[in-house]
Amino acid sequence: MKPTSIIFLVLLGMGFLKAQTDPQNAKFYIGASFGTSFSLGDFKDTDIGNPDAGFADNGTKFDLYGGFYLNDRVTLTGTLRYQTFDADIGGLVQQFSEENPGISFSGSTGNWDVYSLLIGIAYKVNISKKFSVFPRFGMGPMIVNNPGISVSSPDVAITENFNRSSESGFGINFEIGIGLKTNLGKHFALMPAFTYSGGIATIKDVVATTDNITATGDFDARIQSFNLGISIAYRFY
Repeated sequence: MKPTSIIFLVLLGMGFLKAQTDPQNAKFYIGASFGTSFSLGDFKDTDIGNPDAGFADNGTKFDLYGGFYLNDRVTLTGTLRYQTFDADIGGLVQQFSEENPGISFSGSTGNWDVYSLLIGIAYKVNISKKFSVFPRFGMGPMIVNNPGISVSSPDVAITENFNRSSESGFGINFEIGIGLKTNLGKHFALMPAFTYSGGIATIKDVVATTDNITATGDFDARIQSFNLGISIAYRFY
């Protein structure tokens, strides 16, 4: 288990054990979160036959967020998020090697970079006097940079190869999930969240080469991930 996950579980356990006493006059909060984004769906797929395959491995995320209390139940939320995902092309290299016995292939790639701004709401649901959950939803723009991918063989007699250029695009992202909160004194609070985020960004003029046949076109990147992490916020009055 990754250290981030261990720390998160410890903090989550503290959340269940520590009494929550929400101040009635808190106006807003700001905070930061660091954690893991687990790639899903087409974004994770490594099948070269899938034109929407993202070859994305699990990544990391960093959030700067805030919330303004509209009343004792509803909070207006905002999140500025950065996610980075390694590209997993090991299966792609293996596929070329299996299709060409005795020929070695190698590959190189970069990372997915995703920048999102999410505006939404959270609704407080009291489970007990000591514990509350916050169903939440957010939506907003995102900027995506896809990794360049290259797979080839040093054997000049082999024409099979695959290349995809690295470009940037714009899209819309959304997030839905559940947040938790545990107060640490008057001002600080632990505020972990479990969320699913998804969206589509159109990346224009991506150059793709398969077996020396080159085509240039738009790539609709489907960014899908499940996100969690350690999080701490500061409340203002």
